[in-house]
Parts: sequence; structure tokens; C-alpha cells
Amino acid sequence: MRVLLVDRHSARLSTLRAVIEDAGFDVAAVVSDQDDLYAAVERLAPDAIIVGADSPSRDVLDDVATLGRSYPKPLLMLSSQDDRRLMAEASDAGIAAYVMEGLSPALVRSLVDVAVRQFQQVQNLRAELTAARETLADRQVIHRAKCLLMEHESLSEQDAYRAMRRVSMDRAQPMVEIARQIMQRAVD
Repeated sequence: MRVLLVDRHSARLSTLRAVIEDAGFDVAAVVSDQDDLYAAVERLAPDAIIVGADSPSRDVLDDVATLGRSYPKPLLMLSSQDDRRLMAEASDAGIAAYVMEGLSPALVRSLVDVAVRQFQQVQNLRAELTAARETLADRQVIHRAKCLLMEHESLSEQDAYRAMRRVSMDRAQPMVEIARQIMQRAVD
């Protein structure tokens, strides 16, 4: 797994990088919080992003969170400071945040694995939510078209549905497309 390490080149950077590599990850690059994170992610295409800073600024957290929306990746922050406000801000930004005094390869591997699994679960939930919203929107369009047919053609609800289904099958088009055509004709 390729990891992009974001660190303001703190005193513990070499230790952090060594632990990440000892955990079996390939550190694709280390970028500073002053560097263009978007360009680095686009160029390097990492599998995960680790923010390894003792006290990242709010701007860094915002940049990483925005980056995560544009280029969805598991995001992880490792900090040696127990700052509850910082942890809450990182979590709100979609970053899995951990306070670690002593870094070990096994612990880093475990934390990254958990962050990746959680990221995948969130991505799956988002996809399911999008699909559910699309299905609901399609059903609403079909319902509105059915109501138009009932009103303009004096059909029962069942007959309007059957008519739409028949046209859908005859034309080999999804029923929602037929419903959209019916609604468009009513507007024209």
C-alpha cells in the first residue's frame, strides 16, 4: 500500500517514516503542510494519507478534509499530543485521529488497516445512500407521470401504471424514462 505522509518535517519525521515503512507500507512521498497536497495526491495516487504532525494547523486539517472529498482516500492522523479539541476537529474533518506516544510498526499497521476498513464502509454507505436517493427520485417521477395519466386520460391508478409499463416494454426503455417523457409532453 502506497502512503502519502503529510508532515511539517517535525523532529520525529524520520522515526515516523521508518515506522510506517517497517509496518510494510511504501511511503510514496513526504509533503509539507505548505506544499500543494492536491498536486501531490494527483501525481502520486496514494492508497492512504497519513498526517504526522505534532500540532497540525486548522488549515492543514481543512486542506486534508477537502482533499478527501475531491480524492477520496483513507485519512489518518498520528499525533504525539493529547489534544482533545484537535482530535475532535480531525474527526469532524473525516480524519481518523490517534494519539500515539510510542510508535510501533504493528500498531501503525493496525491503525491504517482500521482506517482503510472504516473508509471502505463509509464509501459503501455513501454509494447505498446515493442509490436509494436515485431510486426514490425515480419513483416520484413515475408517480407524478401516473397521476398525469390518471387525470388527463381518466385512467385508474392500476391502468395508468400498466400503460406506462407496456410502453416501457415496447420501447425497451426504463419506466422512469417513459415517465419523464409523459411529464415533458404535459409541459409542452
